[in-house]
Amino acid sequence: KTQTRSLPLKLYQPAHQRFYLVGASLVCRVLGQPDRNVAQDGPAQMGFVLRRLLPAKVGEATLREFAFVQDSLGARWRPVADSPADEGRLLPGEEVLPVFPLGYRDVLGHARTLWTGLVPVGRREEYLGSKVDRSLAPSLAEARLQSVGPKATTAPTTGITARMTQFKMEVAEPWKNLIRSAYSARLSLVEEPATGDGPTAADQASRQFALNLQWQMQSWLILLDFADYLSVHLPPVRDAVAGEGDVYPAASTDNRRKLFDWLRTVTMTSALAAALNDPVTHLPIRPGLQATASLREALKFVYQNEAQVRQGLEQASQLYGKDNAATGGWPGFHFLLAGIDTGMAVAGAFKALESLVVPTSDEFKEELLTDLQQPFEPALVQDEGPVEAEKLDKLTALVVRALDAGPETDTPAPPFALQLRDALAANGSADAWFVARHVHRPQACGPLGPATLSEPTQQFQLASFFDPDAPARPVQISLPLDTTPAGLRKHSKNTAFVISDVLCGQIQRAKGLGFVDLVRQVLPWPLHKDIDIGDGGPCQSGGLNIGMVCSLSIPIVTLCALILLIIIVSLLDFIFRWLPYFIICFPVPGLSGKPKESP
Repeated sequence: KTQTRSLPLKLYQPAHQRFYLVGASLVCRVLGQPDRNVAQDGPAQMGFVLRRLLPAKVGEATLREFAFVQDSLGARWRPVADSPADEGRLLPGEEVLPVFPLGYRDVLGHARTLWTGLVPVGRREEYLGSKVDRSLAPSLAEARLQSVGPKATTAPTTGITARMTQFKMEVAEPWKNLIRSAYSARLSLVEEPATGDGPTAADQASRQFALNLQWQMQSWLILLDFADYLSVHLPPVRDAVAGEGDVYPAASTDNRRKLFDWLRTVTMTSALAAALNDPVTHLPIRPGLQATASLREALKFVYQNEAQVRQGLEQASQLYGKDNAATGGWPGFHFLLAGIDTGMAVAGAFKALESLVVPTSDEFKEELLTDLQQPFEPALVQDEGPVEAEKLDKLTALVVRALDAGPETDTPAPPFALQLRDALAANGSADAWFVARHVHRPQACGPLGPATLSEPTQQFQLASFFDPDAPARPVQISLPLDTTPAGLRKHSKNTAFVISDVLCGQIQRAKGLGFVDLVRQVLPWPLHKDIDIGDGGPCQSGGLNIGMVCSLSIPIVTLCALILLIIIVSLLDFIFRWLPYFIICFPVPGLSGKPKESP
C-alpha cells in the first residue's frame, strides 16, 4: 500500500535553493478587455503586500488579516478591519513589496503583462519576531484626511516599559548573577571540610577572600551603571543621593522618597566588610580606604568622584586583587552588593529587599510589567541562590514606581530577546499562516482614489531555516587529504588574527591551563583545585604593552574543529541520543592522502 503524507503549503527559503513568485494581471472584470497600462514612473504604482493571519483577540479561533506596518513606532502587525469583507484595503504605513512586469501573449496572441514579485521567505524570523498590535488602524483615506485636518498632531507615545527594561538589563540582572555566584561559591566552600585531608581553614579563607575581591570589582561596575541610570531617568533622586542631607525634599513624589529612603538604609554588614580584609594579617588591603555606610553613600561617592571611579574601572587592564589593590587606580571605597562574610554566609545589600513589597496589578497598566505583577515563586525552586536573586524584582518595582510616564526618547531599544519573547507570547502558536494580495495605488487621486487590492492568495507558511521538510542543500567541506606533518607543513599560514595587548595577556594566562584544570575548578572537594592565573594584565616587552598578529593555518584549524565536534557530540549523546542521526559515512576506494608514485 502506498503511504502518502499530507503537508501544508509551505514556502522554503533561498538557502534551500527555492524561490517563489506571486503574480497578477491588472485587468477589468469584463471578459476580453485588455490589460490596464501602468507606466514605470507614472501616477500609479504596483506592488503586493504580505498579510499574516492571526486571531483578532487572543484565544479566538477565527483568523483575520494583519498588515505589516512600519512607522515611527516600529514594525508590527496590525489588524486590517473588523470584518473579512473590509480586509481588501491598504493600511497607512503598510509595507508594500516591489513587483516587476513580465510580458507574454495569451492563447489569442494578445499582449499581456504579469506583475510579479518575489516572496521574501528569508524574512520569516523578522516577521515572526515583530510584535502584534491588535488595535484597529484607520484606513489609508482616513489617515490622509486626518493629516490635513486640525487634528494632525499626534501625542507622542508615553510609557515606562523601555526604561524598566534598561534598569533590569544594566543593574538588576547583573546583580542577580552576582547573588547566584555567591551562593554557588558558598555552597562549594561549606562542603569542603577544613580538617583531615581536606583544605585547611587558611586555604578556605584565601579562596573566600579572592572571590570577594572579584565580586567587589563587579559590584563597582554595577554601582556605576546604577548611578548613570539615576542621572538620566531620575535626576531628582540623583540630586538627593549626591546631596548632603538625609531627608528627601518634601515637594517630591512619595515614590521617589521611598526609593531614596531605601538606598539610605541599605548597609553592608561589618562581617561582610571584614571579609575584604587580608586573611593573613586581618588588616585592610588598602589602608585609609573610605568606608561607605550605605548603598546611598556608595552611589554618592560615585557621583562625587565620578572621573576617578569611571576612569579607574573602564581603563583597568587587570583584575582587582591583593597585589594591586592600592596601586591600580581603583575606586576609593568598598561596598559589596553580594559576597561571603566571615561567618561563611552570603550577605549583601539585597538582604534589605525583604522590607519591600511586590507591585499590585492596579499600579502598572503596561503589558510588559507582568513580570513584576507575577513575582517569582520560591516554592518552584529548591536552591536558595535563585530564590534570593529573584527578590531583586522588588527593587525594579521600586525604581519603576518612581518613574514618570513620558516619551522614552533617552532609552535604548529593548533587547531583541525581549521583543521576540513578547511577539511569541502574542502570537499564541508556532505555526504562522500568510496570504498575499497585489496592490494598485493611484498616486494623484488622494483620498478619492484609494488603493485597489486583489483577492488573497491561498494560505501558506514560511519555512524556517532548519525545517525538517525543507530540501537538503548539498554542502561539501573539503579537508586536507595528506594530514601527516609532511603534508600539513605545505599549507600556507595565511590567516591573520589581530590580538590586542589585553587579549594577549588573557591568552597567555590560559595557555598553561588544561581541560582537567578547568573541570577541577568547578568540582567540590576533594576534587577541587584552584587555578592560579594572577591578577591579569596585558602582554609586555621591555616595559611596553604589545599586541600581536598571529598567522594560522586554516586546514589545521578545520581538522581541529572536526575532531572537537565529534568528541563533543559523542559526550552529549548521553543526553540527546542523537548519534545515530548525526553522521553516516560511506567508503571511498582509492581516496588516498598520499599521492601514488609515478611509474
